[in-house]
Amino acid sequence: MTAARPRIWAGTALVTVLLTAGGVGASDRRLPPAFPQGGEQPLAALQDVDVIEHLGDHIPSGLTFRDPDGRKVEMDAMLGGRPILVTLGYYRCPMLCNLVLDGLAKAMKGSGLSPGKDFQAVSVSIDPHEDAKLARDTRGRLLRLVGGDPDPGRWPFLLGDAAASPALAEAVGFKYAYDSLSQQFAHAAVAFVLTPDGRVSRYLYGVDVLARDFRLAMVEAGGGKVGTSFDRVLLSCFKYDPINRRYAPYVMGFMRIGAGLVFVALATLLTVLWRKELVMRRRRVA
Repeated sequence: MTAARPRIWAGTALVTVLLTAGGVGASDRRLPPAFPQGGEQPLAALQDVDVIEHLGDHIPSGLTFRDPDGRKVEMDAMLGGRPILVTLGYYRCPMLCNLVLDGLAKAMKGSGLSPGKDFQAVSVSIDPHEDAKLARDTRGRLLRLVGGDPDPGRWPFLLGDAAASPALAEAVGFKYAYDSLSQQFAHAAVAFVLTPDGRVSRYLYGVDVLARDFRLAMVEAGGGKVGTSFDRVLLSCFKYDPINRRYAPYVMGFMRIGAGLVFVALATLLTVLWRKELVMRRRRVA
């Protein structure tokens, strides 16, 4: 792991969101945190807020949460089929959590991929005293934004406790802190993409994720089982840029495709010329 980068502290929501969306990234590195919970945050409450990427690591098994109706939901039950989009936050959050969720809903809709069909989405509260009604209301609002089937299983909004939520957060490198003065949590604007078997595949930063980046992250996490054949070709032309936290054009990918197209064109031309030559020989023999 590289050394920790200098932390940049923000006093307002707007500045913090901008910092969250534009930092520097690299595998297994520390990132500048974001804490746009409104108003000044005491420095002591922010010192441990960070994102440390754990690419390739498995989330722990046996994590159990509750849905807004009090039913137990096992994280393990979501593994094995599709890529998983995980968000961590809290439903009474005055600003950042809603911005992150709204941005993801917009990216989902724009990507053409559907939660519950192409991937599994799940949101988990880091507040052990979370309000179940707020979780239910947030779930309904987000499902309406995404559109389609209103089945809550497409995107469960779960309640955690003092053990399960911190364990999941630790596994994905989500460092947050509780400020007793404001009674709010300080945390970063980030979502986590897991492979079907529960390994951390990609981090999606900020509150305005590009639909293209969202789709490519799901195709990548799904090992080619999500999306179309064209998506897999597109993924070979776009590689994740850890500096800008975006999927950027990959020169070698375009060169490979270009070389392949040239080869196909030459093979087609030679085939046509060979057939013409064969026809002419037959005519001369006749």
